[in-house]
Amino acid sequence: MSEQWSRATTDDGQTFVYAEKGSGPLVVLWHGFPDTPHGWSNIADKLADAGYRTVAPWLRGYHPDTIVEGRGYDSLTLAKDTSALLDALDEKDAVVVGHDWGALLTWGAAALTPDRVRAIVPIAIPHPALLPREPIVLWRARHFVGLKLPWATWEVRRNDFAYLDMIYRRWAPNWNGPAREQAIADVTACFTDDRSLNGALDYYRALSPKPPAGLPKVPKTRALVVGGTVDIVAAKYFEQSAAKLGDGAESLIVDRAGHWPHREGEAEFVERLLGFLATL
Repeated sequence: MSEQWSRATTDDGQTFVYAEKGSGPLVVLWHGFPDTPHGWSNIADKLADAGYRTVAPWLRGYHPDTIVEGRGYDSLTLAKDTSALLDALDEKDAVVVGHDWGALLTWGAAALTPDRVRAIVPIAIPHPALLPREPIVLWRARHFVGLKLPWATWEVRRNDFAYLDMIYRRWAPNWNGPAREQAIADVTACFTDDRSLNGALDYYRALSPKPPAGLPKVPKTRALVVGGTVDIVAAKYFEQSAAKLGDGAESLIVDRAGHWPHREGEAEFVERLLGFLATL
C-alpha cells in the first residue's frame, strides 16, 4: 500500500515519520502491534473528507529513521511520545487515537500531558488499571511473555513470518478478506528489516508488570473507548474504562470484532468517531 511519508524532528533529535492528510483540527493516529500506519489509510481519508487533518506516524522503532540509540521503550517514555510528536509538528494539541500499543501511548499521553490532549480514542486496550488478571486473559495475552524471550526475533521471522498470520487469526478470528491480508503484508514488509522488528519487540522487552513511577492516573478526559466482543479482553472492560473517565466519555463495542475493531467494523467506527469529534 502506497503512502507518502513526511518527517519531523524534535530539538533533541527524535525523528517521526508519518503520513499526513487533510486540513483542520489535528487527529493523531497511532498504530499497534503487529501493524503499521498503512492501516489508517481509509480512515484518514474519511476524516480528511470531513474536515480534519490526520497524522499517522510509525511507532518509534518501527521505522529505522525513528530509532534513537539509548532511548527506551518503558511506559513513562512512551507516554511522552505524543507530546514529542506534537513538538516536532509545532502543534499545541490534538485528538489522539491509538490502537494496541498506540492505545497505551494514548492513555499515557492523557495521564502525563493532559494539556496536549483534546480527547482520546483508545482502541482494543482498556484503561491499564482495569486490565484483568484472570487466567484465561493471561493465557490469551501470553505473547507478552513470549515476545520478551531471547528467541522472539527468530520466532516471528520463521517460516516466512507465519507468526503474523497466526496472531491475526487468534486475535481477530472473524476478520477475513483483502484488508486483513494487506495488513499482514505491510507488517511483514516492515519486519523484514531487523532494525524494525527489534524496535517492535523492544516494547515488550521493556514492559514491566509494575505501574511506572511518575505516571499519574488518567484525569477526567473526553474519550471514545473502543473494543470488540471477541477480543483478548472482554467488552465490559472497555465500557468500564469509559465510566472511569466520567462525563464526556463513551464506549463503542463492535459486535463480532476482535483486536482490530476499527478495521473489522470500519464503517461503524468511522461513523461514531466523526460523531464524537463533532462534540469537541
